Amino acid sequence: MAGKIIDFSYKVISLPLFISIVCIAPCYPVYADEPLGRQNYLSVGVGWEQLSYKEKVPELSLSSSNTEVTNLVLYVDGVKTLNNYFLGFSGIVPISYGDSQEDWERLGQFEQSNSLSYRQTRINVFGGYVLHHLFNPYIGTNWSYSRQKRSDFQLANTQSIDITVKEEVTSLSLLVGVRGKVPIITNWSFSYFIEYLLPYYSKIENDSLDGWEASDNDGYAYSLSGQLEYLINEGTSITAQVIGGRQSWDGSDWEIVGDSRVKWPENETEFIGGYVNFKKYF
Repeated sequence: MAGKIIDFSYKVISLPLFISIVCIAPCYPVYADEPLGRQNYLSVGVGWEQLSYKEKVPELSLSSSNTEVTNLVLYVDGVKTLNNYFLGFSGIVPISYGDSQEDWERLGQFEQSNSLSYRQTRINVFGGYVLHHLFNPYIGTNWSYSRQKRSDFQLANTQSIDITVKEEVTSLSLLVGVRGKVPIITNWSFSYFIEYLLPYYSKIENDSLDGWEASDNDGYAYSLSGQLEYLINEGTSITAQVIGGRQSWDGSDWEIVGDSRVKWPENETEFIGGYVNFKKYF
């Protein structure tokens, strides 16, 4: 619950499945002339992203509703290929963001409601190897920053509280992924991206809890993305992309802050977004 409990989220796909794919892939022939389509590019676009967030504290029988917040975002990515190796980056940055109502229950009974504004910034940097135009594995790191702002608190006893509580979560994660590209018809192609994230650093802060900080919490995340591309001319294309995934955190241990016991709850975020991008090849 905002002010005494804390929140955030991110999640992932089956790592064993990914490993099995990586092990099978080398059995296919390597085509040096069939890498990621055109080799070097920069892509920029705008779109929307919906974040569906919920959290719980099982030991208090306390949980929040599944709250959906929709934001306008900027999407950017690029790749540079050197022989059969490639380096790349991608990022999703919120431009503007909305809010929604979050409801809390304890043992099925209403406990509290409040407004929730939620945004995430995610940046990936990675390097990989071109095996085949259908399968190109890569590894790297992910930096993620999320901010939640709660206000307009309404308690079960009809009491209203006019305060604003802000929470920030910063994390670094190991990134493992695979991408590929399939020609469809003249000037049209389809690309896919699968990524798994395993956090190795996290820091959570809440401005209503002076001196409190949670760090190094366990979690995971994954994302799946598909991109339909139309080649306008030899060096320019336009793409329509859809991305979805999940992020999950196990929460923190209880700590004493002043005269209160505080923890960061178990939480998860499901995200889905769509973007229209312009891509320039070099």
